[in-house]
Amino acid sequence: SRRHCPRVAPPWRHTLSTKMIVVAVAIPAFSPGTPEHALATWVRREGGFVGKVRVETRDGLRGLFVTEPVRAGELLVSVPPGCIVSADEDPQWGLSLRELLTARLVGARTRGQCQPYLDSLPTLDGAPLLCDWSDEELEQLQAAELAELARGMPPFVAASCERVRPYVQAEASVVEWAERMVRTRAMFFDTGVSRRMSLVPVVDLANHRTPPRRSAMDGELLEPVALGSDGESVALVARSDLRTGEEVCLTYRHEGNGQLLLHYGFAEMICADQPCFETLRLGASSTPLAAALHLGSDEADAAALAALRRHLVDGGAGGEDASALDTGVCSALAAACEAELRRMPTSEEEDARELASLSLSADDAGRRRSALTFRVVQKLARVAQRLHSLLARGGAPTAAQVAAELRGLRSED
Repeated sequence: SRRHCPRVAPPWRHTLSTKMIVVAVAIPAFSPGTPEHALATWVRREGGFVGKVRVETRDGLRGLFVTEPVRAGELLVSVPPGCIVSADEDPQWGLSLRELLTARLVGARTRGQCQPYLDSLPTLDGAPLLCDWSDEELEQLQAAELAELARGMPPFVAASCERVRPYVQAEASVVEWAERMVRTRAMFFDTGVSRRMSLVPVVDLANHRTPPRRSAMDGELLEPVALGSDGESVALVARSDLRTGEEVCLTYRHEGNGQLLLHYGFAEMICADQPCFETLRLGASSTPLAAALHLGSDEADAAALAALRRHLVDGGAGGEDASALDTGVCSALAAACEAELRRMPTSEEEDARELASLSLSADDAGRRRSALTFRVVQKLARVAQRLHSLLARGGAPTAAQVAAELRGLRSED
């Protein structure tokens, strides 16, 4: 099966001095003879810490897992500055922060620095993104706008690499590889005083997961990655209590599967307890619903509904009757959602059945799996939007009403 390399990204804004950290005793859990073992050994030798974690591959995905129970806030990994490839924002070079870090990574490779880390990184082919998909594969997304963004990405990346090349002594293929490593693995730190992008060994083995919704009783999730009090080292802590064998995950982005596919090459299946950050485009370009709707954000949903309400008022619908206007807003939103579901060539249930039947050993299973996951979540998101309209009508819908809405949507696919 095609092996997916784990990917890490932004947006951590806290330092360890603002968090309570529980220090644990290091346990050598990395298999000897592997690149990961060499990586952990190197980090420890340079003064870092690798605690109750090990690398495993499950269902074709490599990730970090705890070797025994850990508490929220417990220190899992601490990486010293000598093992980290970093770039600080510096306008005098005329390069973006991403391009500066690309140049730094090329320089480290040219000089043979951070070799255990470089040895652990995949090849360019080992870190595929949506821009590497064929036109036929992009059609499987059933999302024309996302497919066009993917097609437009190679010229953008090529131009970025050309801006970097005058500052490094390397072939174009090496710069392209470095750009891909930075795009798929780099972490962004904003201290309020400076902006930094870093490649952090061991920590970047952690996979992505959107954290579950949490009530006020649950308390706040800890930021799992942060700068140390010295402003240079980077630490990974457990953001919640974990049982033996549970995976250590980060949240790369809160922008939905479209951005995950573009920048990391995978799509995430959303569970019932997770917020949805999918971006939807509902309705024709001439309608107010052509604007993006970001599900999972109360502010964005409210703004979209307000825009639709203004459109109905301007069109003379609803008059002064607030109740009638709200009903019109919900009806228009529901109708657009139903029309979009009918437009899809396959139903959510059909996509889910095919997704469940995919074999990990199939050559094209990775991209097909990502396409199907993207489609299923998009359809779940549209169902969620339809149910939001139920709530907006006033009062909590009964279980029977919710079931009727779901049956209705699926029967019309």
